[in-house]
Formats: sequence, C-alpha cells, structure tokens
Amino acid sequence: MNNLIAAIKQYQQDKNLSDNQFANLLGIDRSTWAYIKCGKRNPGMKFLRAIARELPQFTSFIYVEITDSDSATDAHQTPQNGKLSRFRAWLKGFIPWVKPSISAQATKSKSRE
Repeated sequence: MNNLIAAIKQYQQDKNLSDNQFANLLGIDRSTWAYIKCGKRNPGMKFLRAIARELPQFTSFIYVEITDSDSATDAHQTPQNGKLSRFRAWLKGFIPWVKPSISAQATKSKSRE
C-alpha cells in the first residue's frame, strides 16, 4: 500500500489540503488519516472505499494493491482475504471502465517480480 499512500499524500500536497480538510473530503476522522499517512495504521476497507468514491483517479492503485495482497494470501483463507475479494468485486462494479487497464498493470507488475 506504500505506492497508494505516497500518491495520495502527493495529491494532498498538490491541492494544498490540510489533514483535516482531506479527511473531511473522504468522510473519515482526521486522526485516522494521520495514522495511515505516517504508517502507524494500515488502510481499512472504509478508507479504500472513500478513496475510490471521492478520488477515482487512484482506483488503479487500489486495485493493483489489493490484487497483489489478495493473491499473496490465496492459500490462506483469512477474513481479511475475503474482505479484499469482496472489495475487489465492488471496485470492479464501481468503475467498470478501469478493469482492462488495471488487469494489464497488475500482470505487468507481477511479471517483473
């Protein structure tokens, strides 16, 4: 998720938004954003949904991140893995035009490893 968070932090800086303004834009608590931003907390589903809804230009980052994360744990069916699968399905339905380019990006990033 480091690439996603770095891109979002850059967006916040480019738009000159305070942490409070950015958190309000997403509909999350300022402290939640501060903890995610500094790496003390991992982004949850509520945060990722808010990013997809309010900042759709980051949808490809989210999809690639959760696809990589989900495939790394395919052998272990954990509650988080199930949430990621449901979120991926929600994300595909939310922005259907993103699917082809995201699949290509995910394939390229996995083939580099």
